[in-house]
Amino acid sequence: MRVIAGKYRGRKIISPVGNDVRPTTDKIKETLFNILQYDIADAVVVDLFGGTGGLGVEALSRGAKKVYFCDIDNRSLNLIKQNVSFCDRSEYEIIKGDYADCIRRLALRGVKADIIICDPPYRFKEGERILAKIKEYDFLNDGGVITIERAADDGALPDREYFLESTRVYGNVSLDIFRNASKVAVTGSFDPFTTGHKFLVEKGLESFGAVYVVMLVNENKTPFLSVENRLKIIENSLREYKRRVKIEFFSGLTIDYCREKGIPYIIRGVRSPEDFAYERAMADYNLRNGGVETLFIEAEDKKLSSTLVKDKFLKGESLSEYVCEDAVKYVKP
Repeated sequence: MRVIAGKYRGRKIISPVGNDVRPTTDKIKETLFNILQYDIADAVVVDLFGGTGGLGVEALSRGAKKVYFCDIDNRSLNLIKQNVSFCDRSEYEIIKGDYADCIRRLALRGVKADIIICDPPYRFKEGERILAKIKEYDFLNDGGVITIERAADDGALPDREYFLESTRVYGNVSLDIFRNASKVAVTGSFDPFTTGHKFLVEKGLESFGAVYVVMLVNENKTPFLSVENRLKIIENSLREYKRRVKIEFFSGLTIDYCREKGIPYIIRGVRSPEDFAYERAMADYNLRNGGVETLFIEAEDKKLSSTLVKDKFLKGESLSEYVCEDAVKYVKP
């Protein structure tokens, strides 16, 4: 194994003997650092399960300001010491302890990470506890990133504490990318999703790090479009924001979804005083029963609604003014 890129490019990384330490493959390492390329410069990085130290050294090579290598196993600690021998001593610190102890000790010293790399043994299966511990000690800077490598068949990790930006699967390995981003939800039946809904999402992105677009069931209406087509319309409409937007269908209550995802706010658009009266009643309910606050935004086009789009479709009129160009083809019952 060698350092892939940066100032230490080509330097050899000593591999472990036996199977107790499982180094990240070069393919996954390259993918990981392609994802982190805009976050790595001058970052404080914590390599929480140091192993060989290869990931932390790669971070230093690519411009990280400092890396804290953490591990509880003496064999791994010795490997790390050998593999950082060519690095400037001011660039790194090696800490012995389990992940929870290392987080606690560093946090008490006032350290806050920009990037936390987690590559625990696959049998470890403590991804959820790792995320909770990072949150408990407020150990990650705003906008910071957590990467977790795990067995693909372990099942998805929850994104209550942090926003799950993406999951990449390579054979039997999954790589989860979480970001410490403020969250807001834009909710509706989206039958269909219009340029007016996109306006609300863009307003949310101006003030929040991540927007959850949540398609809900309206029991008072018979859906015009299938769930599948509605999701395709949303996905195509918001393709440019895919790293900061999560799109999901949820059959329960708004407050239940927000509780599950750790979302404190929702955005609703209003077109008229009648709209506002209805939305105000729903907002009071969500705040009283779920602690979720509603942010009201005046609609950009007060005449635009999903009902208008359906009427235009049934009359055979153009929808290009009301539905994003890449999504119009999915407006069909």
